[in-house]
Order: sequence, then structure tokens, then C-alpha cells
Amino acid sequence: FFPLKQMKKDIKSSLSITLAEDDTINLISGLISLVIFITSILLVALLMGVGQLWYAKILLAGMGLVLPYYLATLFLDLYRYHIGRSIPKLIDEFRSSFIRYNKLRPALKECSLYIDKGLGRIIARAADSTFIEQSLDTLKQKLDNVWFNIFVVLLLNFKENGGELIDQLYGLNRTMTRYNNVEKKKNTRLIWYEVFSVGASVFSIPAIFLVNSMILGSDQGVLIDARTNILISQVIGFSVLSLIIIRILRRM
Repeated sequence: FFPLKQMKKDIKSSLSITLAEDDTINLISGLISLVIFITSILLVALLMGVGQLWYAKILLAGMGLVLPYYLATLFLDLYRYHIGRSIPKLIDEFRSSFIRYNKLRPALKECSLYIDKGLGRIIARAADSTFIEQSLDTLKQKLDNVWFNIFVVLLLNFKENGGELIDQLYGLNRTMTRYNNVEKKKNTRLIWYEVFSVGASVFSIPAIFLVNSMILGSDQGVLIDARTNILISQVIGFSVLSLIIIRILRRM
């Protein structure tokens, strides 16, 4: 049905950069979607006992439904970010391997051994493909990284027309180094902001509940205390707003 179908579609899109078999990606994305859905239902059942007033219950139920999916997409984005950070080393290692072999397939296979294991497995799958040009073009569309896009365009152009690939890769590396230092700091900062916001969203409500329990002397007092319910609602509202703003900024 709709929520699981949409979650599976989004997760499948993120996992497609691995170039794994479609059946494998379908299975993994389906299992992850099911785990997210079950976790959301259990979290809603757990959080419904924290706030007694109707607006607190609605906000807590909404957070319980959304937070597991948000965390899953954050982890997938972190995986893509990790892959993206390995691309400069991929280009550098490929250039060295290409000098040795002067052919794309063996150079890609060799450079995949000396880079991050995640990206290395992806590049190795592309190199083992019968139609290497199609695999690289598919990976370019899935990964959607500007430097990897240029890298693949250079490889495909060399495959079709020949030319001086080494000089073009040197030029790409110089340009990439200038821009990466600034982009790396900005992206890392935004990701840590998002991780902090998620952590604050997860731990702030139990902290409010614990402190007010100690002050009021009983859990029942917390449930019926209007000030506690208002405070929990404000925390949820500000948390959701900060998560939305940071996610938009990071994906711009």
C-alpha cells in the first residue's frame, strides 16, 4: 500500500548506485521499508503515553511515524556522501592505472582495489559488465556527482574518439582540488548539523519527561501537566522545523 510503496521507491533509488542486481535491490529495499513501518508503529505506541493533551498526542504520533523514515534516509545520504568523498581518490588511482594499461577495463579493475571498499565494489561491477559504457553511464546518472559525471564523460569520449585522456584527467584533478576544499567543509558542517538535530529530536523528549518526573514526583503528574505538554510540543515543532531546513540546505 501507499506508504510502504513510496518508501520502497525512495530507498530503491538510493541503493541503485551499488549497481547490484534488481532482484537484490528490490528485496533489500522492501525489507528496509517493512522494518521502518514496524518501527514507526511501535514508536507511536510508545510515545503516545508521554503526552496527555490532544495536541501533544498528535505531534508525538507524527514524530513517531516520520522519524524512522527520516533516519533511514539520513543513513542512505551519509552512504552516498561517503561514496562521493572517495571520488577524487578514484580519479587519481585510475590515472595511475591507465598509464600502466592504456585501457579502460583493466585500469578500472585495478584502481577499484586501492580505493574505498564501497565505491571499489561499485566500480568493479561496472568494469565486469559486458557493456562497460552503459554501466558507467547508468552509474553517472545514479550517483549524480559533478566530478564523477565529468570523469565518466571523459572516459566515454576516449572510448569513442580516442585522444589524450591523461592530460584531461590531470586538468580535472587540478580543478577538482580547488573546489573540493570549500565544498567538503560546507557539506561536512551541514551533515553534522543534521546529525545533531536528529539527536536532539530523539533525546530531548525523554529528557523532558525524566526531569519533570523528578520534579512532579510521578509519571502520572507529567502526563496531565499542561506546561510539560506544551514544552514537549514546542520541542517537537522546533525539531521538525530545524530538520526540514537543514535537509533542504544540504540538498541544494
